[in-house]
Amino acid sequence: MVERKDVEAALEARRELGRDYEPEIVEAFLEKIEKRLDRLPPATLPTRQHRSGSITPLALGSMGIAAGATAIAVTHDQSWLAVVAWIAIVIINVAYSRR
Repeated sequence: MVERKDVEAALEARRELGRDYEPEIVEAFLEKIEKRLDRLPPATLPTRQHRSGSITPLALGSMGIAAGATAIAVTHDQSWLAVVAWIAIVIINVAYSRR
């Protein structure tokens, strides 16, 4: 984007002209960079890649595990454990769907 010779020229101009002209030198250098950036093609955002496979096995597996965990927790009078299991399953499914 910026060639080495342009940077060297700006530094040499700064050495020759002194600090008094530093703002003008920097401004000219930035204008040159902006012009080169304007000539570049616009950037394109990467598209989200389609995952191979289906989410159906994850959904069905989650439902089976959740039903089993709920049955076990309720049978042992530990209903709070069923809630914890469901929350964990929801977190796993959300994390999977966002990747």
